[in-house]
Amino acid sequence: MKAGFTVIVLLAAGEGRRFGSVKQLADIDGEPMVRRSARHATASGAPVIVVTGADAERVENALAGLSVHSVRNATWAKGMGSSLAVGIGELCRHFPQATGALLCLADQPMIEQAFLETLIARHRLAGDRILASEHAGVTGPPVLFPRDCFQALVNWSGADGAHALLKRESERVELFSNHTGNDVDTPDDLRRVREAIDSRAALRRPG
Repeated sequence: MKAGFTVIVLLAAGEGRRFGSVKQLADIDGEPMVRRSARHATASGAPVIVVTGADAERVENALAGLSVHSVRNATWAKGMGSSLAVGIGELCRHFPQATGALLCLADQPMIEQAFLETLIARHRLAGDRILASEHAGVTGPPVLFPRDCFQALVNWSGADGAHALLKRESERVELFSNHTGNDVDTPDDLRRVREAIDSRAALRRPG
């Protein structure tokens, strides 16, 4: 088995109840949010599985041309846990050699390739560690789970993702500070993210 072989599982199945519509399709700098998140994920060089659910066809169409594998979660309304289980199950079927699953969320559009590459590189050196992001005092995705967590995750359920597993395995969780992990849950969140991305782009332009 190849050491440190990571597959990214990008969750994009929710209906965006607080947002008011399917937020995966919200425009971020000229492209749907789910496409931006998937594009950054594929740029890391890792295989990418995208779990769709609500308005699956439109979300999958937004990914056209990207090198991703999509799988639909028919029970997406049960919460993030069911989408996580579907994604890990798909990973185990298509990438049985994987040693790590990097869980990402489609509604974190400011997560960039470099941060994902940092987690992937660390997994190659510390394959038994759980690598989690920390933003504003909150621990969560992107989070990289090693292979020995797959069985638990493929049977996961509930609305809160894998926070319970992070808590249970806290002694081997390694935290990485992430200042770009803002979730887009509401239209106000989207406005703030757009402003932050515009500001970042302005700083990168030659003076």
